Amino acid sequence: MAYDCIERRLRRLFELHGSLVARYPLPFLIIPILVAGGLASGMYLLPTQQESGVEYLFTPTNGQAKTERSVIQDRFPTNVSSNFQQSRLDVFGRFGRVILTAKDKSNILQQRMMEEVLRLHEFVLNNVSVIHEGQTYRYKDLCAAWEGVCDSNDLLELVNYNASLVQTTTIRYPTSFSPVGAPLFLGTQLGGVTFAEDTEDTVDSAEALQLHYYVRWDDGEQVNDAISAMWEEAFLTELPMFTSTDIDVAMYTSNSRENELNSVTNGIIPLFSITFSVIITFAVCSCADTDAVRAKPWLGMLGVVSAGLAIVSSMGLVLFCGVKFISIVASMPFLCLGIGIDDMFIMVAAWRKTNPHHSVERRMSEALGEAAMSITITSITDGLAFGIGAITVFPSVQIFCIFTGVALVFDYIYQITFFAACMAIFGYREKKNLHWATCLRAPTKKDAVHRSGCFRLFCAGGVSGEDLDQGGVDQGPERDHFFMRFFKKYFGPFLTNIFVKVVVIVLFLGYLAVSIWGCTQLREGLRLQSLADDNSYIVKFYDLEDEYFKVYGPQIMVSLTEEVDYSNLTVQQQISDTLEKFENSEYSYGSNGTESWLTVYKTYLQEHPFLPANPNNERFIRILKDQFLKRGWFDRYQLDIEFDENKTKILSSRFFVQSKNTNTANRERDMMLDMRRLAAEAPFQMTVFHPAFIFYDQYTAVLPNTLQNIGIATACMLVVSLLLVPHPVCSLWIVLTIASIDAGVIGFMTLWGVNLDSVSMINIIMCIGFSVDFSAHITYAFVTGQGETRNERSVFALYSIGMPIVQSAVSTILGILALAFSTSYIFRTFFKTMLLVMLFGAMHGIVVLPVVLTFLGPKKSLGIRFEKHGSTSKVDDSPYAAPTELTGPEALAANRALQSVPSHNAAISEYVNKSFQNDELQIREDANQHDNTIF
Repeated sequence: MAYDCIERRLRRLFELHGSLVARYPLPFLIIPILVAGGLASGMYLLPTQQESGVEYLFTPTNGQAKTERSVIQDRFPTNVSSNFQQSRLDVFGRFGRVILTAKDKSNILQQRMMEEVLRLHEFVLNNVSVIHEGQTYRYKDLCAAWEGVCDSNDLLELVNYNASLVQTTTIRYPTSFSPVGAPLFLGTQLGGVTFAEDTEDTVDSAEALQLHYYVRWDDGEQVNDAISAMWEEAFLTELPMFTSTDIDVAMYTSNSRENELNSVTNGIIPLFSITFSVIITFAVCSCADTDAVRAKPWLGMLGVVSAGLAIVSSMGLVLFCGVKFISIVASMPFLCLGIGIDDMFIMVAAWRKTNPHHSVERRMSEALGEAAMSITITSITDGLAFGIGAITVFPSVQIFCIFTGVALVFDYIYQITFFAACMAIFGYREKKNLHWATCLRAPTKKDAVHRSGCFRLFCAGGVSGEDLDQGGVDQGPERDHFFMRFFKKYFGPFLTNIFVKVVVIVLFLGYLAVSIWGCTQLREGLRLQSLADDNSYIVKFYDLEDEYFKVYGPQIMVSLTEEVDYSNLTVQQQISDTLEKFENSEYSYGSNGTESWLTVYKTYLQEHPFLPANPNNERFIRILKDQFLKRGWFDRYQLDIEFDENKTKILSSRFFVQSKNTNTANRERDMMLDMRRLAAEAPFQMTVFHPAFIFYDQYTAVLPNTLQNIGIATACMLVVSLLLVPHPVCSLWIVLTIASIDAGVIGFMTLWGVNLDSVSMINIIMCIGFSVDFSAHITYAFVTGQGETRNERSVFALYSIGMPIVQSAVSTILGILALAFSTSYIFRTFFKTMLLVMLFGAMHGIVVLPVVLTFLGPKKSLGIRFEKHGSTSKVDDSPYAAPTELTGPEALAANRALQSVPSHNAAISEYVNKSFQNDELQIREDANQHDNTIF
């Protein structure tokens, strides 16, 4: 009994609260509505407080690449108005891109095809324009330029913008050379390349061609970033107007991901309307009954309304607090509806188990004493799960957890106030034997025995005082719901059969084996194209990019960030050896893809007849800045060298290594980690970076953060369970159930094609909360329920909680079912993982855990719930129990218990008998008093 010290006090508190709600239901009904209405006004901020930045939302805030980028930006600043070089960008910038393929899948490098390519190029230059403050801006006015010249597409420059030259020009791949001998990297411009016979790099044909159009962004000079953003919008608007019978066009801009991420929210609104209707229908049907008085379909609808109040309250409050709304939060209402309905079913089930002959105040006290305690445990654990999720390094997960966590707090508050008040009001209706639909007094089933079957089914119900016999037994229709009787009479005894137990354990071990194997196949990371709608134009672009332009990956900056003597031959050799290690990496294209100013400068010195091959440091610097960096094509290396203020020392410099075959998330992650490893092993202080590393960092952070959240949350669940579930053994089984369900969800979602990313991480966090919901309800009922043996208490737990668990799982699955038809990866992932959570959670709650508890649960109950007559009060089963706590049928039961032991306390026996004789009269007086108060 010492284990339940906290639970017992909380139960008593909720019993008092239930009595108070029954006594004064109107304030508890009206105040939550007023609060929700006031908070809901915060939703007017929704249009102005939306965040869609992909980098901010879906990359870790503490990602190493962000530190690396700050180093590059400090040492190698870029002015895109005058010294733009695409390979040297530290951000992706603003751009429009197109991938062109032949409609007949033939060679794009034909004169006829190239004429169409050049026509498209001219279309972009002349037709894509914006008007700002009366001035027209075209690409040539906004382009990112090098020394005043727009950065051209190398392939078009190679053929001199003349389609007739394409078949006579020697094009090498991936590196070709301009007429002046400058290297041109075509790995990102040609795809599906085949080589001419007897050659290794001369292009014979290509299936795809990519063109880039970079415009200036906010660099503090000449043009405002907003105008370039307008040009990108015009690019997407105008380009579909280009028509060709020979080529297909796929387009993309730097804002495409953000725009598409915003648009997926709009697509979910119709689905939510459908879900809301389905949930209401299910809740109404679940609360229906063949008893026209005890049926509570309107109460089911009000349960959904209670969850709706929680949703709008949380949205308004969080927006008032300045938290940005993101598209993933659009899935929050589906979750909150499921949890709210779950709590509603628990409370209605607790009411059903109370004695209909007791006063409404007493029934509410008993119902809330049981149900509120149960939903308190699950609300605390759900809240903790989302609170822990809010400390993750992914802002998208943080924001979702904040919105959802606040919604769950409001849902809990409204359940024990607004919905409890609704229960009390409908309890008074039931006490007066009023029909659920007409609110007119209905005859009992006994009174309507001579009426038609249809009349008895739809118009009769309830109980009266005449239904009590001498023993206090309810002679009216059995008041338990059909499914409660099913769990009690059929499913429970079937499940506790020893043969069935063995089968369940064997099947569970098979489930666990498959789950663990699935976890070993885990794939990490969110592919950015997954953020868009399936029908979006960017999906076509990404598919073509994956098909044709992943042979060569990003060009990695290798920056030497400490001051060294570059004129020293030993230092030069060390740098050369270090670059060679990068070139020999399995993720590198090799020496042909390396770009090194130092190598080119050394060649320049050696081949120049009037310059020393190995000058001292002072002359090395002077020739470098005064001659080499001012000659023709070599001037671009100015962007790779950081001089001191006097330009007498080189403070840092950078080189470039070409990566290859980054066609999967794992390859992208492994390439980045390998480059960082080589930089860490270098004899100098080095940093490697590419703007794509910002997104690759998610691959390295998502698994550790998920494991961290699961570990912290599970530990918190254990503490809460130990405090609130009145037996430590049961708390242990709750934690083990969480681990089992988590393993199943992660393993099976992997087998279902879902990656571990920031979207599925949200669902795994939810999984922890739901795991506790199912396991805590059934364990709490087992440890405090009726029965002398484990089997009996397992059956009683199923009788008490089995129906609400099934209702909760079914209602949540119905709620998210619409998401299965969503064209967005985000919401389909939400559906898949939530479906797994519900199925595995319900399986553990009503099959696995009841069987396990029959073997390893506590041997004795901590208190008996009187199933007979529906009383759920816990009483001391000792013959010395205080008589003042027993009335009515309970007094009779206690009296019979006293008669079975030696008559050592006649005074107690006499008191109990008197209590029973006067109990019926007292109940009626209490009921009449409260009925007059309310109505």
